[in-house]
Amino acid sequence: MDKRPIFVIPWNEQILVGTTEVAEQGDPSKVQPAPEEIDYLVRSLHHLFPRHKLSADDIRYAFAGIRPLPFAPGEKASSVTRRHHLHDHAQDGAEHMISVIGGKLTTAAELARQCAAKIGVSRKPSKTLAIGSANSTELLLDQWVVEIGNAGGISEAAAHSIVEWHGKRALEISRVAQRGAELRAPLCSHTEHIVAEAVDAFTGECAVTLGDVLLRRVPVALGGCWSPACSREAAARIGAAVGWTDKQTGSELDAFEVERSAFLRKPAQVNGRLEAAAD
Repeated sequence: MDKRPIFVIPWNEQILVGTTEVAEQGDPSKVQPAPEEIDYLVRSLHHLFPRHKLSADDIRYAFAGIRPLPFAPGEKASSVTRRHHLHDHAQDGAEHMISVIGGKLTTAAELARQCAAKIGVSRKPSKTLAIGSANSTELLLDQWVVEIGNAGGISEAAAHSIVEWHGKRALEISRVAQRGAELRAPLCSHTEHIVAEAVDAFTGECAVTLGDVLLRRVPVALGGCWSPACSREAAARIGAAVGWTDKQTGSELDAFEVERSAFLRKPAQVNGRLEAAAD
């Protein structure tokens, strides 16, 4: 409508729609999309896909994040550069504190590696999986899925899910799955992702909490079918696999549910607007 691009992306068995650009002055940890932002995206969808009928019930949840753009008074957010800059606060008396300014999602991994290098953490080369190349040394997706399935003793569907999300780390996860049937079990009955992925998140991806795993490393809890029953099932299986006590599992589950409900919210406050847009 205003010639600003938006994304309509198939993701996690849903459609992810975004983004908006609204200045935020509050606590970054508590940011939520404003009704006006959701209304803008819904109206944009109707403009792009006029035959598509959308109601408030079609929105499973909404979430928001903060993009730390460089300070550029008077400029539109869309005009501000997305290049990133790392500011080392050592000269300010804060050794090993790095401020990240700018950047975007597509360069986040490289930005993280640069941050690690700034504080003296060794950088491992990035791992990517080449798909469809004519080079005989590269693996086609279906061949890789078969190899991962055989290596871990897991189903083709589970292997495909692991390869799709983890790339070359899938081989390490398949080796974890070899250790026992409990590690090859699904995280919940609605997903093909398995407990071995959660264990790998703790041992290889710096996860600390249940929320780290289910919202950020193996984000099945962002799926449309996730429920409190799924949370309990996943917590029990992960807890048993990593050696949590019943008390620790319960504590992790409670903290996870609080975090998830704060991050993902049904935008009930704009139901009237969305229904009107669908008419």
